[in-house]
Amino acid sequence: MPQELTKELLERIDAEFDAAQSADEVRAVFKRYYSDLGWKRLCRLFVLQYGVDELWHAESERAAKSAKSDAG
Repeated sequence: MPQELTKELLERIDAEFDAAQSADEVRAVFKRYYSDLGWKRLCRLFVLQYGVDELWHAESERAAKSAKSDAG
């Protein structure tokens, strides 16, 4: 069951990417968190090197837009 998306989870995943020393270790991080974040968010953290704060802000805005459209 996927974990809830939190800023702490993003920080932990970012730290694991930083600690990875080989392609196999990076691949393991992707596999471990794919079901929680999906490819797009993982790629934003690792490939595009978005900061955790930047990614969290984008997710918060997306959630707010979704809630607004669901209510209206």
